[in-house]
Amino acid sequence: MRILLSGAHLTPALAMIDFIQTNHPGEHELLFVGRLFSQDALGQKAVEKMEVERRKVKFIPFSAPKFTNHSLLNKAYSILRFPKVIKEARQILQRERIDLFLSFGSYLAVPFAIAAKSIGIKVVTHEQTVMIGKANQFIASIADAVAISHQASKHYFKRTDVVLTGNPVRARLFAKDLQRPTWLPESARNIILVMGGNQGSFVINDAIQAILPKILPDYTVIHQCGRANALRDSLARLTDYRKTLPRSLQQNYFIKEWIVDEDLFWIYQHAAFAISRSGANAVLELSLAPLPAILIPLPGTYQDEQAANAKVMQQQNGALIIPQEYLSANTLIDAIGHMKVNYRQMRRSLARQANPTDACAKLYQLLVRTVGAQA
Repeated sequence: MRILLSGAHLTPALAMIDFIQTNHPGEHELLFVGRLFSQDALGQKAVEKMEVERRKVKFIPFSAPKFTNHSLLNKAYSILRFPKVIKEARQILQRERIDLFLSFGSYLAVPFAIAAKSIGIKVVTHEQTVMIGKANQFIASIADAVAISHQASKHYFKRTDVVLTGNPVRARLFAKDLQRPTWLPESARNIILVMGGNQGSFVINDAIQAILPKILPDYTVIHQCGRANALRDSLARLTDYRKTLPRSLQQNYFIKEWIVDEDLFWIYQHAAFAISRSGANAVLELSLAPLPAILIPLPGTYQDEQAANAKVMQQQNGALIIPQEYLSANTLIDAIGHMKVNYRQMRRSLARQANPTDACAKLYQLLVRTVGAQA
């Protein structure tokens, strides 16, 4: 079976690629259609191509119009362009002889779902969050099968055949043979992992920079800052700032645009706690690691989904939430002080939670059943 995957929610797609390659080697041909830029207007390169090609999966670059957060003129242009985009998607599906399109949501998946349905290719979509995004609401209305991560999501769909699979998680998260990153010395202790999502976060980057002189005497800070864009090169900016610190503090601060799976999962297992945005996939991985976190939800997300994700982890006594409007050097220092005292107890609380880890297997069986129904 030739399966085309897509979706701006990258980590569950990577989890499915890893699962199929490990458990069903040689049975399926996997391809991925994705973005070259996570923010086109800012020219920020996406990590999708790098991560997909690391797995020896063909990456097909594609761009599609958004219909939100734009001026009326841009929306009109997007509407006029959309039929051409669907045609391009159809051509890719036919050229690559795709049997199944697996969507993980986002505007990029919409034209492929429409194109696939128009030529009789099966469509399965998966929703990671409790709140359903607009793109997935539409895709679910035409998909052959719909999978969800949370029971509470069912009432958002106008169909009764929604399947609860859970959210796919990269299996190496639980590996016992992970090696210390080659760039991290043995002397690194009391690790704080800082993440701002795939694109990074200017807000978190600035907040961390402001408190580095105060926390580096006691902690090793590993900072995933995001790739450069037209507004700012965070790696260069933070690297320049690092040079102004005393040498004794410089050796406790490590800056990365992006941290690859194996390194990230080792850090999950050995860090004291994290400071992070609260996207659905980040919260799930932190909860399963289990790694307590200070969560700073991204404001303005659809139905305020990042705040909802953060509250779930907070209710498990695994997270402390700082709304972005209250984020400052003082509130962040106070939160780190709280974590210093409580992170071990919070880790134990997360470890006691019954979070399912078989989502990949359940979603794979749904794919097989969906295609089998066509035979």
